[in-house]
Amino acid sequence: MDDLIALLPLVVIFIVFFSITVLPQRRRNKKHKQMLSELKIGDSVLTDSGIYGRVTNIKSDEITLVLKKGEIIINKSYIQSKL
Repeated sequence: MDDLIALLPLVVIFIVFFSITVLPQRRRNKKHKQMLSELKIGDSVLTDSGIYGRVTNIKSDEITLVLKKGEIIINKSYIQSKL
């Protein structure tokens, strides 16, 4: 019984660590995946590298963005946010 009580602080620390680090990251990932699934042609987006563009074509894992000068094709996961 004393051994279980000695492990209790470690279990509590693990639960606190998990709730502070892992759970918020899971929520962010879920919101990001939902945003990517809701993208449609004509949406203005911002990429991870800071490029603003408008979606002109959507494939399973690629998106074509039209920029001020030309077009680029990027991986869907590199879209940071929808404007």
